[in-house]
Amino acid sequence: MIEFGRTGKRSRRTRHALTLGSVPAEFLDAAVDLWRADRVDQSMRAGESVLILVDQETTPPREYIQTLLAVDHHSSPVGIVPISKRSTRLDHLVRLLGDETIHIDISRSRFRLTETAEANLPSAPPALNRARRNDPASVAEDLQADLLVLQGHAGPVDAGFGRSLTLCSRHLHRPGESPVFPCFDTDQCFRQKLHGRSPSSVEGLFNPMHLTASLAVIDGCGTIPVPGSIFNYETSIARCVMESQVRAAVMTHGVSASPLSALIVFLGTLADGCSLGEAVREANHHVRQVGSSTSINAEAAAPWAVLGNPDIKVSGLPLIESAPRPTELGAECSVAEEFFDSPFGGLVSPLGLSEGSGPFDAATLDGRWVRGALSARGRAYLWIAGPGPNGKPKAGGRVKVLLSERPEDPTSGWRRRCKWIQANKVLLHGMADTFAERGGEEDHFTTLISLWDEIGREAELAAFAAAPHRRQSISPPLASRTERLDARITALARVTARTIAVAAPVTGARLSRLWSPPWLPARAVRFSEPCSCGCPLVGEARRHPLLGLVRVGVRCPACGPVGDVCGERVAGVPGAFAPTVVGGPKQHAVPAGAAMEVRVRRLGGEETEGFASAALFEPFRQRRVLVHVEDVQSLSTTDLAVAIPADWPPGLSQAVVAVVAGTEISFLDFDIIVQSRTADAPVTQDSSGSSASWNRRESAGVHPLGRPVREADLFT
Repeated sequence: MIEFGRTGKRSRRTRHALTLGSVPAEFLDAAVDLWRADRVDQSMRAGESVLILVDQETTPPREYIQTLLAVDHHSSPVGIVPISKRSTRLDHLVRLLGDETIHIDISRSRFRLTETAEANLPSAPPALNRARRNDPASVAEDLQADLLVLQGHAGPVDAGFGRSLTLCSRHLHRPGESPVFPCFDTDQCFRQKLHGRSPSSVEGLFNPMHLTASLAVIDGCGTIPVPGSIFNYETSIARCVMESQVRAAVMTHGVSASPLSALIVFLGTLADGCSLGEAVREANHHVRQVGSSTSINAEAAAPWAVLGNPDIKVSGLPLIESAPRPTELGAECSVAEEFFDSPFGGLVSPLGLSEGSGPFDAATLDGRWVRGALSARGRAYLWIAGPGPNGKPKAGGRVKVLLSERPEDPTSGWRRRCKWIQANKVLLHGMADTFAERGGEEDHFTTLISLWDEIGREAELAAFAAAPHRRQSISPPLASRTERLDARITALARVTARTIAVAAPVTGARLSRLWSPPWLPARAVRFSEPCSCGCPLVGEARRHPLLGLVRVGVRCPACGPVGDVCGERVAGVPGAFAPTVVGGPKQHAVPAGAAMEVRVRRLGGEETEGFASAALFEPFRQRRVLVHVEDVQSLSTTDLAVAIPADWPPGLSQAVVAVVAGTEISFLDFDIIVQSRTADAPVTQDSSGSSASWNRRESAGVHPLGRPVREADLFT
């Protein structure tokens, strides 16, 4: 039986409204009446639907994040309503909270997923692979969709979804206020150069206030700014969406790298009759289970969040249930072919499949595109394409889907432990290509890579010399034969740290994208030290798919990515990993003419001398400040001071710190707000990551992470 967005079959949850900061009474009263809240207080109970009204001026970032985590602990669907005394109007609340159901015409759905290759295959549903049509005409058509899903590189102020679509909120800037981006005052867009256009071009820039979708999903890092962070709500995409004609929105906190399977879980849960808040919760559960990146360490609090009513239902999504027939390899289900006769294709829910029965591989007998996911609530969903642009559904025809139990990895016997040097060369090659594409001199990297190649061959000979099958050889001790090699690696580490720092203004500070092939999720890592903004840091261990190597991505829910560092296994704790380098700025807002102070701490790794070099650059990459190489010893703390010139442009700047120790390359990257010289000096927030607390831990002789290792402390 085909059902279109089943609704109204569940008992109504208790609705609980709470406030953060100084929310004016007129907005609280209006939200309570529109949403028909049952409770209004600061306590929470399990199973309630929660609507959080957040004053953007007085809410501290830590309180905001901790509230989201507490809501998640109570398994509650949650909606966020930003409140600004300057820009919020009552009609914004009426539009986002006044409806209980919205209807979607599925033929008017559009998906631009620029970061998801499998969504943009030629065989994918035409509504899904719209990122392949990257031209102004198709963008204009897509922006009129009922259901609009965008995925790409984003931040609170702008979000890019291909060459022809960048959501931009710089028009909200008021003259005289401190600019976040330099384009706020100059109208020179530093993103346009990446698309081969002049900085003054407005091609591809779109004002999010003009969005009209019934349901909009804007999936990219940090499209909802955390109150109190360096990004101001008044000049954000979130404010634009609040003032648009969008009736329901899903946006993001912190880092978001959602796989296609999370979107399938989201759509399937909505089509199954669940509310928008429940569907977002299921998608976030799935993101956590598959190990995708997020900078809030909770299942449902991030990265996706509902902007508005978490209890709204969505009708019009096509879903059909099918009872699979057991087969020798798994199961087979059959669905009428005419069900998929639309640009969207169709959603199928095979009955009887649960989270514990997977994983599966899916295929159709006629070879059409199919992808699926298992949700945490015990449901399975498949998204299946239609017969293709030239095909027509056959009357009475059936589409058969084969679900096969996924075999164990057949390549595990080929994997062997390798050195970091092999992965480093991939990173350096990626930097060289990016550096050359953006007008840099490739010779610097060519020489560096050739030196690593030469040393790599010597390192392989050293490893071979210690192999067990050479026990019968009579040779000098290996250490005496590798002294020169150790010295050369130390010298090359110093040069590499400086080269990365010098190149970062051209390649960009987010160097993690240059690791290839994609590293696989391992485990989450918790830190005892918070970020300088006060929020808890979250680490994500990722392992190389072929080599025995581990990296740890370090993220803050308010500040975004702050590091991509080497990692190592924790002795005595199976499956546990720890970073070998941590660090970051002591404060994120620094006056021009002052020094930005960055702390780098080596927690472990190779017992060799390391080197750190830092670079600060403004978004147009026309100016930079470079810190010369500093020594970073193992199990020690090093402070780097980056002197900001007095005439440095105010607003957002980026910084990167490259740390190279032996054959390990780590880097820290973060955003800095440079204030004008007349601005008030920022208040330095105290945290457990201060110099005194770190030195106390080191003198106490405890584990490098700051305390004895406990699996419950490090991993989730």
